[in-house]
Amino acid sequence: MRQDRIRILAAILILGAAVAVPALAQVELAAPSNTIPEGQIVAEPPAEIDPAAIWQTSRFCTLFGPAEVQGFRVQCTNATFLDFAIADGFIPGDHWSLKGKNWDSAPNTSVTTSPGPVPIFGLRSRVYNYGGTPTNPRNLDAYLQCTYLHGVDVFPASSFVSLSSDGTCTVTADPIRSRIDRMP
Repeated sequence: MRQDRIRILAAILILGAAVAVPALAQVELAAPSNTIPEGQIVAEPPAEIDPAAIWQTSRFCTLFGPAEVQGFRVQCTNATFLDFAIADGFIPGDHWSLKGKNWDSAPNTSVTTSPGPVPIFGLRSRVYNYGGTPTNPRNLDAYLQCTYLHGVDVFPASSFVSLSSDGTCTVTADPIRSRIDRMP
């Protein structure tokens, strides 16, 4: 119970910081050399989004320790692909990984990582839909896992997750779990 309250408080603090940072960016401060110019934390869109994409969204992945995994189930109707990318959220020097897997007639997996500078996205990664399953034809049912690779080891820590597809999708976040990451 106490650990849940601590997690909720930490998430509130991180989200509060995300709201406060743009307001603070209005103040002229000398920026350390390891931050974004002009002191702003703005998650730039990752590499160009596929022109066929009709749906896109973003999520936070906030972990409270290095052995935690945040999962997202992404279900898309009439989709042939799901693209995803990840960026370090707030603490320069952290590196993150985002693994996606789609289960259909030809299951496939793809992995991307963040390069480390805040908030630069890594390359987009993609899982394909090869026709769905007999009970879910033409639809994509993927699972993404966000994990902390390495960095400054200050927790809680957050990353930005960007998603896009040529189908219409819904995203459901799973509870954060403590477990050893088994990538790829």
